[in-house]
Amino acid sequence: MAADRLSALPDRVLQRVVSHLRVGDAARTSLLSRRWRTIWLQADGVNLDSTSYHDDGDYDGGKVGRQLFRAALAAVGAAGRRPVRSLSVFADSSFQNDFLEDIMRVSPGMDAVLAAPATRRLEELHMELSAEFCQTCDEYVLPASLLLLPCQPSLRVLDLDGLTLGPPCAAADFGRLETLKLASCKTSLEGLQAMLDAAPRLARLCLKGVSFTAEGLDWEARTKRRLLLRCPDATVSVAVIHCHGTSGLDIDAPSARSLRYKGYLEDFPFGPASPSGPPVNLQHVEVSFCTRCSNDPRYRREAQQAPPHSLFWGSIGRFRHLRVLKLKLLDINDIAVLRSEEEDGVFLKPFPELVFLELKGSYEVDSHAAAVAIANLLHCSPALQVFHLKCKLHGDLRAVPKRLHLTDERKARLGLEKSMESLERHKSEKIASPSSGVEDGDGRGDDDLAALKARSFPCLESHLKKIRLEFELKSFDCFEVRLAKFLVENALVLEEMEVHDGSQRVSDHIHRKLPIWRANSLKSKIKIVGEYK
Repeated sequence: MAADRLSALPDRVLQRVVSHLRVGDAARTSLLSRRWRTIWLQADGVNLDSTSYHDDGDYDGGKVGRQLFRAALAAVGAAGRRPVRSLSVFADSSFQNDFLEDIMRVSPGMDAVLAAPATRRLEELHMELSAEFCQTCDEYVLPASLLLLPCQPSLRVLDLDGLTLGPPCAAADFGRLETLKLASCKTSLEGLQAMLDAAPRLARLCLKGVSFTAEGLDWEARTKRRLLLRCPDATVSVAVIHCHGTSGLDIDAPSARSLRYKGYLEDFPFGPASPSGPPVNLQHVEVSFCTRCSNDPRYRREAQQAPPHSLFWGSIGRFRHLRVLKLKLLDINDIAVLRSEEEDGVFLKPFPELVFLELKGSYEVDSHAAAVAIANLLHCSPALQVFHLKCKLHGDLRAVPKRLHLTDERKARLGLEKSMESLERHKSEKIASPSSGVEDGDGRGDDDLAALKARSFPCLESHLKKIRLEFELKSFDCFEVRLAKFLVENALVLEEMEVHDGSQRVSDHIHRKLPIWRANSLKSKIKIVGEYK
Protein backbone atom coordinates (compact mmCIF):
# COMPACT_ATOMS: atom_id res chain seq x y z
CA MET A 1 0.00 0.00 0.00
CA ALA A 2 1.31 3.47 -0.92
CA ALA A 3 2.38 5.70 1.95
CA ASP A 4 -0.04 8.47 2.98
CA ARG A 5 2.36 11.38 2.64
CA LEU A 6 -0.36 14.00 3.02
CA SER A 7 -1.33 12.82 6.51
CA ALA A 8 2.31 12.90 7.51
CA LEU A 9 2.33 16.69 7.18
CA PRO A 10 1.88 18.82 10.30
CA ASP A 11 -1.49 20.46 10.93
CA ARG A 12 -0.28 23.97 10.11
CA VAL A 13 0.78 22.83 6.63
CA LEU A 14 -2.53 21.05 6.02
CA GLN A 15 -4.38 24.18 7.13
CA ARG A 16 -2.40 26.18 4.61
CA VAL A 17 -3.28 23.71 1.86
CA VAL A 18 -6.98 23.67 2.74
CA SER A 19 -7.09 27.48 2.81
CA HIS A 20 -6.58 27.44 -0.98
CA LEU A 21 -9.52 25.10 -1.65
CA ARG A 22 -12.98 26.30 -2.64
CA VAL A 23 -15.23 26.68 0.37
CA GLY A 24 -17.30 23.57 -0.40
CA ASP A 25 -14.26 21.40 -1.04
CA ALA A 26 -12.60 22.66 2.14
CA ALA A 27 -15.65 21.66 4.21
CA ARG A 28 -15.78 18.20 2.62
CA THR A 29 -12.25 17.42 3.84
CA SER A 30 -13.80 16.97 7.31
CA LEU A 31 -15.11 13.60 6.07
CA LEU A 32 -11.64 12.17 5.46
CA SER A 33 -10.83 11.17 9.02
CA ARG A 34 -11.18 12.22 12.65
CA ARG A 35 -8.04 14.34 12.38
CA TRP A 36 -9.43 16.21 9.38
CA ARG A 37 -12.69 17.18 11.10
CA THR A 38 -11.30 20.48 12.36
CA ILE A 39 -8.48 21.14 9.89
CA TRP A 40 -10.71 23.18 7.58
CA LEU A 41 -12.03 25.23 10.49
CA GLN A 42 -8.48 26.21 11.44
CA ALA A 43 -7.58 27.32 7.91
CA ASP A 44 -7.31 31.12 7.80
CA GLY A 45 -8.37 31.47 4.16
CA VAL A 46 -11.83 31.16 2.58
CA ASN A 47 -12.32 30.93 -1.20
CA LEU A 48 -15.71 31.56 -2.80
CA ASP A 49 -16.11 30.50 -6.44
CA SER A 50 -19.46 30.71 -8.21
CA THR A 51 -18.42 28.20 -10.88
CA SER A 52 -18.77 25.44 -8.27
CA TYR A 53 -22.54 25.96 -8.40
CA HIS A 54 -23.12 26.51 -12.12
CA ASP A 55 -25.62 24.17 -13.76
CA ASP A 56 -25.13 23.86 -17.52
CA GLY A 57 -28.07 25.37 -19.34
CA ASP A 58 -29.63 26.91 -16.22
CA TYR A 59 -29.78 30.67 -16.65
CA ASP A 60 -30.53 31.43 -13.00
CA GLY A 61 -27.86 33.61 -11.43
CA GLY A 62 -29.94 34.09 -8.30
CA LYS A 63 -29.92 30.36 -7.63
CA VAL A 64 -26.12 30.27 -8.01
CA GLY A 65 -25.76 33.26 -5.71
CA ARG A 66 -27.96 31.74 -3.00
CA GLN A 67 -25.96 28.51 -3.04
CA LEU A 68 -22.63 30.35 -3.06
CA PHE A 69 -23.33 32.69 -0.16
CA ARG A 70 -25.25 30.08 1.84
CA ALA A 71 -22.09 27.95 1.78
CA ALA A 72 -19.94 30.99 2.55
CA LEU A 73 -22.00 32.04 5.58
CA ALA A 74 -22.03 28.45 6.84
CA ALA A 75 -18.26 28.28 6.55
CA VAL A 76 -17.45 31.58 8.26
CA GLY A 77 -20.16 31.05 10.88
CA ALA A 78 -19.29 27.43 11.80
CA ALA A 79 -18.63 26.66 15.46
CA GLY A 80 -14.91 26.61 16.22
CA ARG A 81 -14.06 28.68 13.12
CA ARG A 82 -10.68 30.35 13.30
CA PRO A 83 -10.74 34.07 12.38
CA VAL A 84 -10.50 34.45 8.62
CA ARG A 85 -7.36 36.24 7.49
CA SER A 86 -7.87 36.04 3.71
CA LEU A 87 -11.12 36.08 1.74
CA SER A 88 -11.17 35.48 -2.03
CA VAL A 89 -14.33 35.85 -4.12
CA PHE A 90 -14.64 34.86 -7.78
CA ALA A 91 -18.02 35.27 -9.48
CA ASP A 92 -18.21 34.43 -13.16
CA SER A 93 -20.87 34.49 -15.85
CA SER A 94 -20.50 32.84 -19.23
CA PHE A 95 -23.76 34.59 -20.17
CA GLN A 96 -24.81 38.24 -20.14
CA ASN A 97 -23.95 40.54 -17.26
CA ASP A 98 -27.44 40.19 -15.72
CA PHE A 99 -26.50 36.63 -14.67
CA LEU A 100 -23.53 38.02 -12.73
CA GLU A 101 -25.71 40.78 -11.30
CA ASP A 102 -28.20 38.20 -10.02
CA ILE A 103 -25.38 36.30 -8.31
CA MET A 104 -24.04 39.33 -6.47
CA ARG A 105 -27.36 40.90 -5.46
CA VAL A 106 -28.90 38.00 -3.54
CA SER A 107 -29.64 38.56 0.14
CA PRO A 108 -28.00 37.63 2.39
CA GLY A 109 -24.96 37.90 0.18
CA MET A 110 -21.54 39.51 -0.02
CA ASP A 111 -22.32 42.26 2.48
CA ALA A 112 -23.37 39.65 5.06
CA VAL A 113 -20.12 37.71 4.58
CA LEU A 114 -18.09 40.88 5.18
CA ALA A 115 -20.10 41.58 8.34
CA ALA A 116 -19.64 38.07 9.83
CA PRO A 117 -17.79 37.86 13.18
CA ALA A 118 -15.14 35.55 11.67
CA THR A 119 -14.10 38.27 9.20
CA ARG A 120 -13.72 41.01 11.80
CA ARG A 121 -9.91 40.82 11.51
CA LEU A 122 -9.75 40.22 7.76
CA GLU A 123 -6.34 41.17 6.34
CA GLU A 124 -6.71 40.35 2.65
CA LEU A 125 -9.78 40.79 0.45
CA HIS A 126 -9.61 39.63 -3.17
CA MET A 127 -12.68 40.03 -5.39
CA GLU A 128 -12.93 39.28 -9.11
CA LEU A 129 -16.22 39.60 -10.99
CA SER A 130 -16.34 38.57 -14.64
CA ALA A 131 -19.05 38.35 -17.31
CA GLU A 132 -18.54 37.03 -20.82
CA PHE A 133 -20.74 39.72 -22.37
CA CYS A 134 -21.69 43.32 -21.61
CA GLN A 135 -20.02 43.65 -18.22
CA THR A 136 -20.47 47.19 -16.86
CA CYS A 137 -18.85 46.88 -13.39
CA ASP A 138 -22.23 47.94 -11.95
CA GLU A 139 -23.13 44.32 -11.19
CA TYR A 140 -21.84 44.86 -7.66
CA VAL A 141 -21.10 48.04 -5.78
CA LEU A 142 -18.74 47.65 -2.86
CA PRO A 143 -20.77 49.60 -0.34
CA ALA A 144 -19.55 52.56 1.62
CA SER A 145 -20.54 50.51 4.65
CA LEU A 146 -17.35 48.51 4.08
CA LEU A 147 -15.55 51.52 5.48
CA LEU A 148 -17.48 51.09 8.72
CA LEU A 149 -17.12 47.31 9.07
CA PRO A 150 -14.88 45.89 11.82
CA CYS A 151 -12.48 44.42 9.20
CA GLN A 152 -11.73 47.79 7.61
CA PRO A 153 -8.89 48.87 9.96
CA SER A 154 -7.20 45.44 9.74
CA LEU A 155 -7.05 45.18 5.92
CA ARG A 156 -3.53 45.00 4.51
CA VAL A 157 -4.38 43.96 0.93
CA LEU A 158 -7.41 45.09 -1.07
CA ASP A 159 -7.52 43.56 -4.56
CA LEU A 160 -10.67 44.35 -6.57
CA ASP A 161 -11.53 43.48 -10.17
CA GLY A 162 -14.71 44.20 -12.13
CA LEU A 163 -16.82 46.14 -9.65
CA THR A 164 -17.72 49.67 -8.54
CA LEU A 165 -16.44 51.40 -5.44
CA GLY A 166 -19.18 53.07 -3.42
CA PRO A 167 -19.16 56.74 -2.46
CA PRO A 168 -16.48 57.96 -0.05
CA CYS A 169 -16.99 57.80 3.68
CA ALA A 170 -15.68 60.47 6.02
CA ALA A 171 -15.00 57.85 8.70
CA ALA A 172 -12.63 55.81 6.52
CA ASP A 173 -9.58 54.41 8.31
CA PHE A 174 -7.33 52.04 6.34
CA GLY A 175 -4.52 52.36 8.84
CA ARG A 176 -2.90 49.00 7.94
CA LEU A 177 -3.57 48.95 4.19
CA GLU A 178 -0.31 48.34 2.30
CA THR A 179 -1.48 47.16 -1.14
CA LEU A 180 -4.37 48.49 -3.22
CA LYS A 181 -5.10 46.94 -6.62
CA LEU A 182 -8.02 48.03 -8.78
CA ALA A 183 -8.60 46.38 -12.16
CA SER A 184 -11.52 47.12 -14.51
CA CYS A 185 -13.25 49.01 -11.71
CA LYS A 186 -15.37 52.14 -11.59
CA THR A 187 -14.83 54.82 -9.00
CA SER A 188 -15.13 58.52 -8.54
CA LEU A 189 -11.91 60.48 -8.18
CA GLU A 190 -13.13 61.72 -4.81
CA GLY A 191 -13.87 58.20 -3.59
CA LEU A 192 -10.46 56.83 -4.52
CA GLN A 193 -8.69 59.89 -3.13
CA ALA A 194 -10.55 59.46 0.17
CA MET A 195 -9.32 55.87 0.35
CA LEU A 196 -5.72 56.95 -0.32
CA ASP A 197 -5.97 59.70 2.29
CA ALA A 198 -7.13 57.12 4.84
CA ALA A 199 -4.22 54.74 4.11
CA PRO A 200 -1.03 56.33 5.46
CA ARG A 201 0.93 53.03 5.17
CA LEU A 202 -0.01 52.30 1.55
CA ALA A 203 3.17 51.08 -0.16
CA ARG A 204 1.82 49.68 -3.46
CA LEU A 205 -0.84 51.17 -5.74
CA CYS A 206 -1.93 49.43 -8.95
CA LEU A 207 -4.62 50.85 -11.25
CA LYS A 208 -5.49 48.78 -14.32
CA GLY A 209 -8.27 49.83 -16.68
CA VAL A 210 -9.92 51.97 -14.00
CA SER A 211 -12.79 54.22 -15.14
CA PHE A 212 -13.38 57.47 -13.27
CA THR A 213 -17.01 58.48 -13.01
CA ALA A 214 -18.31 62.04 -12.76
CA GLU A 215 -21.91 63.00 -12.19
CA GLY A 216 -23.38 65.33 -14.78
CA LEU A 217 -20.63 64.81 -17.37
CA ASP A 218 -21.04 62.89 -20.62
CA TRP A 219 -18.34 60.61 -22.04
CA GLU A 220 -16.67 63.29 -24.18
CA ALA A 221 -16.52 65.75 -21.28
CA ARG A 222 -14.97 63.09 -19.06
CA THR A 223 -12.27 62.35 -21.64
CA LYS A 224 -11.19 66.00 -21.60
CA ARG A 225 -10.45 65.94 -17.84
CA ARG A 226 -6.93 65.47 -16.58
CA LEU A 227 -7.05 64.06 -13.06
CA LEU A 228 -4.65 64.11 -10.12
CA LEU A 229 -4.26 61.47 -7.40
CA ARG A 230 -2.17 62.19 -4.33
CA CYS A 231 -0.47 59.17 -2.73
CA PRO A 232 0.73 58.96 0.87
CA ASP A 233 4.41 59.38 1.60
CA ALA A 234 4.72 55.62 2.18
CA THR A 235 3.89 54.74 -1.45
CA VAL A 236 7.02 53.34 -3.14
CA SER A 237 5.47 51.37 -6.04
CA VAL A 238 2.96 52.70 -8.60
CA ALA A 239 1.40 50.94 -11.59
CA VAL A 240 -0.96 52.66 -14.05
CA ILE A 241 -2.10 50.36 -16.86
CA HIS A 242 -4.45 51.44 -19.66
CA CYS A 243 -6.51 53.94 -17.65
CA HIS A 244 -7.73 55.66 -20.82
CA GLY A 245 -11.05 57.20 -19.78
CA THR A 246 -9.61 60.68 -19.22
CA SER A 247 -7.16 63.07 -20.79
CA GLY A 248 -4.53 61.82 -18.39
CA LEU A 249 -4.05 60.68 -14.80
CA ASP A 250 -1.28 62.40 -12.88
CA ILE A 251 0.10 60.60 -9.83
CA ASP A 252 1.69 62.60 -7.04
CA ALA A 253 3.89 60.04 -5.29
CA PRO A 254 7.04 61.82 -4.05
CA SER A 255 8.50 58.67 -2.43
CA ALA A 256 7.97 56.33 -5.41
CA ARG A 257 10.91 54.12 -6.30
CA SER A 258 9.18 51.96 -8.94
CA LEU A 259 6.80 52.78 -11.80
CA ARG A 260 5.02 50.50 -14.23
CA TYR A 261 3.04 52.31 -16.93
CA LYS A 262 1.13 51.18 -20.01
CA GLY A 263 -0.66 53.85 -21.98
CA TYR A 264 -0.26 56.93 -24.11
CA LEU A 265 2.98 58.85 -24.07
CA GLU A 266 1.25 62.20 -23.55
CA ASP A 267 -0.60 60.77 -20.50
CA PHE A 268 2.58 59.80 -18.61
CA PRO A 269 1.52 59.82 -14.92
CA PHE A 270 4.63 61.41 -13.42
CA GLY A 271 4.30 64.64 -15.36
CA PRO A 272 4.94 68.26 -14.41
CA ALA A 273 1.41 68.62 -12.96
CA SER A 274 2.36 66.70 -9.80
CA PRO A 275 2.49 69.23 -6.92
CA SER A 276 5.49 67.48 -5.34
CA GLY A 277 7.39 67.29 -8.62
CA PRO A 278 8.97 64.12 -10.02
CA PRO A 279 9.92 61.38 -7.53
CA VAL A 280 13.57 62.10 -6.90
CA ASN A 281 14.39 58.51 -5.85
CA LEU A 282 12.68 56.69 -8.72
CA GLN A 283 14.96 53.77 -9.65
CA HIS A 284 12.89 51.22 -11.58
CA VAL A 285 10.71 52.17 -14.58
CA GLU A 286 8.80 49.87 -16.95
CA VAL A 287 6.81 51.69 -19.62
CA SER A 288 4.89 50.51 -22.66
CA PHE A 289 3.74 53.38 -24.86
CA CYS A 290 0.91 53.04 -27.37
CA THR A 291 -0.87 55.30 -29.85
CA ARG A 292 -4.48 56.42 -29.99
CA CYS A 293 -6.74 55.16 -32.75
CA SER A 294 -7.63 57.75 -35.38
CA ASN A 295 -11.35 57.60 -34.46
CA ASP A 296 -10.62 58.69 -30.89
CA PRO A 297 -11.51 62.42 -30.51
CA ARG A 298 -8.36 62.82 -28.41
CA TYR A 299 -6.35 61.81 -31.49
CA ARG A 300 -6.88 65.26 -32.99
CA ARG A 301 -5.99 67.05 -29.76
CA GLU A 302 -2.82 64.99 -29.47
CA ALA A 303 -1.71 66.04 -32.97
CA GLN A 304 -1.36 69.60 -31.67
CA GLN A 305 1.01 68.60 -28.89
CA ALA A 306 4.78 68.33 -28.86
CA PRO A 307 6.40 65.57 -30.98
CA PRO A 308 6.92 62.17 -29.30
CA HIS A 309 10.69 62.51 -28.81
CA SER A 310 10.11 65.76 -26.94
CA LEU A 311 7.41 64.20 -24.75
CA PHE A 312 9.52 61.12 -24.07
CA TRP A 313 12.70 62.86 -23.00
CA GLY A 314 10.72 65.52 -21.16
CA SER A 315 9.14 62.73 -19.09
CA ILE A 316 11.70 59.95 -18.66
CA GLY A 317 14.67 62.31 -18.75
CA ARG A 318 13.64 63.85 -15.43
CA PHE A 319 14.68 60.79 -13.41
CA ARG A 320 18.42 60.97 -12.84
CA HIS A 321 18.61 58.08 -10.35
CA LEU A 322 17.16 55.37 -12.57
CA ARG A 323 18.91 52.01 -12.33
CA VAL A 324 16.50 49.89 -14.40
CA LEU A 325 14.67 51.16 -17.49
CA LYS A 326 12.42 48.94 -19.63
CA LEU A 327 10.87 50.56 -22.70
CA LYS A 328 8.28 49.13 -25.07
CA LEU A 329 7.47 51.28 -28.09
CA LEU A 330 5.36 50.90 -31.17
CA ASP A 331 8.10 52.61 -33.18
CA ILE A 332 11.62 53.04 -31.81
CA ASN A 333 12.11 55.94 -34.22
CA ASP A 334 9.63 58.04 -32.23
CA ILE A 335 12.14 58.79 -29.46
CA ALA A 336 15.13 59.54 -31.71
CA VAL A 337 16.80 62.91 -31.14
CA LEU A 338 18.85 64.12 -34.10
CA ARG A 339 22.32 65.60 -33.67
CA SER A 340 21.09 69.02 -34.72
CA GLU A 341 18.46 68.84 -31.98
CA GLU A 342 21.02 67.74 -29.38
CA GLU A 343 22.83 71.03 -29.66
CA ASP A 344 20.08 72.78 -27.76
CA GLY A 345 20.64 70.50 -24.75
CA VAL A 346 16.89 70.35 -24.19
CA PHE A 347 16.08 66.72 -24.87
CA LEU A 348 18.85 64.29 -23.96
CA LYS A 349 19.30 63.93 -20.21
CA PRO A 350 21.90 61.65 -18.56
CA PHE A 351 21.06 58.55 -16.52
CA PRO A 352 24.34 58.33 -14.59
CA GLU A 353 23.21 55.37 -12.42
CA LEU A 354 21.40 53.29 -15.06
CA VAL A 355 22.76 49.72 -15.18
CA PHE A 356 19.97 47.82 -16.99
CA LEU A 357 18.28 48.94 -20.22
CA GLU A 358 15.67 46.98 -22.17
CA LEU A 359 14.25 48.33 -25.44
CA LYS A 360 11.44 46.68 -27.41
CA GLY A 361 9.79 47.99 -30.54
CA SER A 362 9.75 48.22 -34.32
CA TYR A 363 12.01 50.09 -36.69
CA GLU A 364 10.28 48.90 -39.85
CA VAL A 365 10.14 52.35 -41.44
CA ASP A 366 13.69 53.60 -40.99
CA SER A 367 16.54 51.68 -39.38
CA HIS A 368 18.75 54.78 -39.40
CA ALA A 369 16.38 56.57 -37.03
CA ALA A 370 16.32 53.43 -34.85
CA ALA A 371 20.12 53.59 -34.69
CA VAL A 372 19.84 57.25 -33.65
CA ALA A 373 17.46 56.31 -30.83
CA ILE A 374 19.76 53.51 -29.64
CA ALA A 375 22.72 55.87 -29.80
CA ASN A 376 20.80 58.42 -27.72
CA LEU A 377 20.08 55.87 -24.99
CA LEU A 378 23.62 54.47 -24.90
CA HIS A 379 25.05 57.98 -24.84
CA CYS A 380 22.87 58.93 -21.85
CA SER A 381 23.73 55.74 -19.92
CA PRO A 382 27.49 55.92 -19.22
CA ALA A 383 27.39 53.21 -16.50
CA LEU A 384 25.19 50.74 -18.39
CA GLN A 385 26.05 47.08 -17.70
CA VAL A 386 23.21 45.11 -19.35
CA PHE A 387 21.48 45.95 -22.64
CA HIS A 388 18.50 44.04 -24.09
CA LEU A 389 17.06 44.88 -27.50
CA LYS A 390 14.02 43.20 -29.06
CA CYS A 391 13.12 44.42 -32.53
CA LYS A 392 9.56 43.27 -32.95
CA LEU A 393 6.17 44.93 -33.22
CA HIS A 394 4.51 44.39 -29.84
CA GLY A 395 0.97 44.09 -31.23
CA ASP A 396 -0.88 46.33 -28.77
CA LEU A 397 -4.46 46.47 -30.05
CA ARG A 398 -4.90 49.91 -28.52
CA ALA A 399 -2.11 51.20 -30.76
CA VAL A 400 -3.76 50.41 -34.11
CA PRO A 401 -3.54 51.88 -36.67
CA LYS A 402 0.16 52.57 -36.63
CA ARG A 403 1.15 56.07 -37.60
CA LEU A 404 4.44 57.92 -37.95
CA HIS A 405 5.30 61.03 -36.01
CA LEU A 406 7.79 62.60 -38.44
CA THR A 407 6.94 65.97 -39.90
CA ASP A 408 8.22 66.84 -43.38
CA GLU A 409 10.83 69.13 -41.85
CA ARG A 410 12.07 66.42 -39.48
CA LYS A 411 12.15 63.83 -42.28
CA ALA A 412 14.31 66.18 -44.35
CA ARG A 413 16.60 66.86 -41.39
CA LEU A 414 16.92 63.15 -40.69
CA GLY A 415 17.81 62.44 -44.30
CA LEU A 416 20.43 65.21 -44.36
CA GLU A 417 22.07 64.02 -41.13
CA LYS A 418 22.10 60.46 -42.40
CA SER A 419 23.90 61.56 -45.58
CA MET A 420 26.41 63.75 -43.72
CA GLU A 421 27.24 61.04 -41.17
CA SER A 422 27.68 58.46 -43.92
CA LEU A 423 29.96 60.80 -45.88
CA GLU A 424 32.13 61.50 -42.84
CA ARG A 425 32.38 57.80 -42.03
CA HIS A 426 33.33 56.84 -45.60
CA LYS A 427 36.01 59.55 -45.67
CA SER A 428 37.54 58.35 -42.39
CA GLU A 429 37.46 54.71 -43.53
CA LYS A 430 39.11 55.58 -46.83
CA ILE A 431 41.92 57.43 -45.09
CA ALA A 432 42.44 54.74 -42.46
CA SER A 433 42.25 51.70 -44.73
CA PRO A 434 42.06 52.52 -48.45
CA SER A 435 42.47 48.93 -49.63
CA SER A 436 40.61 46.96 -46.95
CA GLY A 437 38.01 44.40 -47.95
CA VAL A 438 35.19 42.79 -46.01
CA GLU A 439 34.12 39.17 -46.11
CA ASP A 440 30.54 37.96 -46.43
CA GLY A 441 29.06 41.43 -46.78
CA ASP A 442 29.85 42.35 -43.20
CA GLY A 443 30.74 45.91 -44.07
CA ARG A 444 28.17 46.68 -46.73
CA GLY A 445 25.09 48.78 -46.10
CA ASP A 446 26.31 50.27 -42.81
CA ASP A 447 24.87 53.72 -43.51
CA ASP A 448 22.07 53.11 -41.05
CA LEU A 449 24.70 52.64 -38.29
CA ALA A 450 26.29 56.03 -38.97
CA ALA A 451 24.75 57.54 -35.84
CA LEU A 452 26.44 54.84 -33.73
CA LYS A 453 29.79 54.99 -35.49
CA ALA A 454 29.98 58.76 -35.38
CA ARG A 455 30.46 58.96 -31.61
CA SER A 456 32.02 57.18 -28.65
CA PHE A 457 30.11 55.67 -25.74
CA PRO A 458 31.55 55.46 -22.19
CA CYS A 459 29.37 52.44 -21.40
CA LEU A 460 30.92 50.49 -24.31
CA GLU A 461 34.40 51.46 -23.22
CA SER A 462 34.22 50.43 -19.56
CA HIS A 463 30.90 49.04 -18.30
CA LEU A 464 28.69 47.07 -20.71
CA LYS A 465 29.10 43.36 -19.88
CA LYS A 466 25.97 41.60 -21.19
CA ILE A 467 24.00 42.10 -24.39
CA ARG A 468 20.85 40.29 -25.51
CA LEU A 469 19.40 40.74 -29.01
CA GLU A 470 16.07 39.29 -30.16
CA PHE A 471 14.83 39.71 -33.72
CA GLU A 472 13.50 37.92 -36.78
CA LEU A 473 16.35 37.25 -39.16
CA LYS A 474 15.37 38.67 -42.57
CA SER A 475 18.80 38.44 -44.16
CA PHE A 476 22.39 37.82 -43.10
CA ASP A 477 23.16 41.51 -43.63
CA CYS A 478 20.09 43.03 -41.98
CA PHE A 479 20.21 45.92 -39.53
CA GLU A 480 20.19 43.70 -36.42
CA VAL A 481 23.13 41.60 -37.65
CA ARG A 482 25.17 44.71 -38.38
CA LEU A 483 24.19 46.11 -34.98
CA ALA A 484 25.35 42.88 -33.32
CA LYS A 485 28.67 43.19 -35.16
CA PHE A 486 29.08 46.82 -34.05
CA LEU A 487 28.36 45.99 -30.40
CA VAL A 488 30.54 42.91 -30.21
CA GLU A 489 33.45 44.82 -31.76
CA ASN A 490 33.14 47.96 -29.62
CA ALA A 491 32.06 46.77 -26.15
CA LEU A 492 35.53 46.51 -24.62
CA VAL A 493 34.59 44.70 -21.39
CA LEU A 494 31.80 42.56 -22.86
CA GLU A 495 31.47 39.15 -21.19
CA GLU A 496 28.34 37.65 -22.74
CA MET A 497 26.54 38.09 -26.06
CA GLU A 498 23.09 36.49 -26.38
CA VAL A 499 21.35 36.34 -29.76
CA HIS A 500 17.88 34.93 -30.52
CA ASP A 501 16.56 35.25 -34.05
CA GLY A 502 13.61 32.85 -33.92
CA SER A 503 15.28 30.57 -36.47
CA GLN A 504 17.74 27.69 -36.56
CA ARG A 505 19.87 29.68 -38.99
CA VAL A 506 21.36 31.77 -36.19
CA SER A 507 23.74 28.96 -35.30
CA ASP A 508 24.83 28.66 -38.94
CA HIS A 509 25.83 32.28 -39.34
CA ILE A 510 25.58 34.74 -36.47
CA HIS A 511 26.96 32.53 -33.70
CA ARG A 512 29.77 31.48 -36.01
CA LYS A 513 30.58 35.08 -36.89
CA LEU A 514 30.41 36.62 -33.40
CA PRO A 515 33.74 35.18 -32.14
CA ILE A 516 35.37 36.06 -35.47
CA TRP A 517 34.21 39.67 -35.22
CA ARG A 518 35.38 39.77 -31.62
CA ALA A 519 38.81 38.35 -32.47
CA ASN A 520 39.26 40.71 -35.41
CA SER A 521 38.68 43.65 -33.10
CA LEU A 522 41.47 42.36 -30.83
CA LYS A 523 39.11 42.24 -27.82
CA SER A 524 38.86 39.59 -25.10
CA LYS A 525 36.86 36.42 -25.68
CA ILE A 526 33.18 36.41 -24.74
CA LYS A 527 30.49 33.85 -23.96
CA ILE A 528 28.07 33.28 -26.85
CA VAL A 529 24.50 32.35 -25.85
CA GLY A 530 21.37 31.65 -27.90
CA GLU A 531 18.33 29.44 -28.26
CA TYR A 532 16.55 28.15 -31.31
CA LYS A 533 12.78 28.36 -31.53
